[in-house]
Amino acid sequence: MKKIISIVSASALAVGLTVAVTPSAFAACGGNPVIYFQGAQTGAYQETGINEANGVILAIDKYNATNPAVKVDYKVIDTQASGTQSPALAKKVVDDECAIGVVGGMYSGETINAMPIYEGGKVPVISPSATNPALSNKSAYFHRVVANDFVQGPELAKIALRVSKRLFIVDDATPYGNGLAKIVASNAPKIVVGSDKVTEGTTNFTSVVAKVKAKKATAVFYGGYYPEAAIFIKALRDNPATKNVKFIAGDGVLDGEFIKLAKKNAEGAYLTAPGQPMAKVAPALEKEYKKKFKREVGLYTLEAYNAAYVFLQGIKAGKTTRESLNTWLADATVKAVGQTISFSSTGDPFKLYMNEYTIKNGKMVWVGSLL
Repeated sequence: MKKIISIVSASALAVGLTVAVTPSAFAACGGNPVIYFQGAQTGAYQETGINEANGVILAIDKYNATNPAVKVDYKVIDTQASGTQSPALAKKVVDDECAIGVVGGMYSGETINAMPIYEGGKVPVISPSATNPALSNKSAYFHRVVANDFVQGPELAKIALRVSKRLFIVDDATPYGNGLAKIVASNAPKIVVGSDKVTEGTTNFTSVVAKVKAKKATAVFYGGYYPEAAIFIKALRDNPATKNVKFIAGDGVLDGEFIKLAKKNAEGAYLTAPGQPMAKVAPALEKEYKKKFKREVGLYTLEAYNAAYVFLQGIKAGKTTRESLNTWLADATVKAVGQTISFSSTGDPFKLYMNEYTIKNGKMVWVGSLL
């Protein structure tokens, strides 16, 4: 039977469960348990990472303000969203005797590469935004609070089928981008007229646009992230032959930085994400975030907050070792902000969300639920 933990006010938490900690619980640690965030804090993908990290910080600060029996500290490893950098940084987390859990990784590639290290150190992980299906069943220590791309891909294909009869598919050859592109293609084979690949960091999409034009595509799907997507969509809009081609992409593109980089070219894009619209489902928390950090929330700020919140409820319940916390995660049901979270044996959440968004007047706008 799953244990049900409800989210309550700070005052209620203050008089809640008292955790009995054995004298040896933190003998090796010598301090408070630490929740780490893994993701980009610098580099091209930092906007997503900063907003996710801030969600974790907000959750920990609110928890500590209730004067719990066990306070929790926060640390971050800045992977720059790189799968090359993440294993060595994950080793630093494993070697930190106070590290009890990780919120992250932010992107799929960095998470896939870091998980063997975390599993070796028995560190439980809850990702707020890594969606590659390869992470399902990858490790008993991996969990995520969002639906994977076996859910997102078919919904993107439905959008493509809805708005176009000639679809051109481009991906950035990353585990996320390439994986999502394959799922979209397999779910809309009758309208796919061509495909191409680029790499992360590509700044010239001239040849790709020429191929889109040659195939007379009326829509493109881009599997990748917002820095390159912004350049791609501008190249499409600058070419008279492709300026009206519809632009479709997943959650890797759906970020405020995409709007900032693409400017007016982002208008009308068809975008999806398993992230919940924070303004709709958690307006009070969104207001609190803006006041604390003096910035707008990101797509996965809420998911990062809730991932940390789940860990904090386990610690509050007395699970103050890595293994006891990981075992607790397998059975717990946590009523967090805007969603109830519990994990299947694959590490995926039982309750799934998928939403459609667009860009209108320079703002990210929620269109509706796709599930």
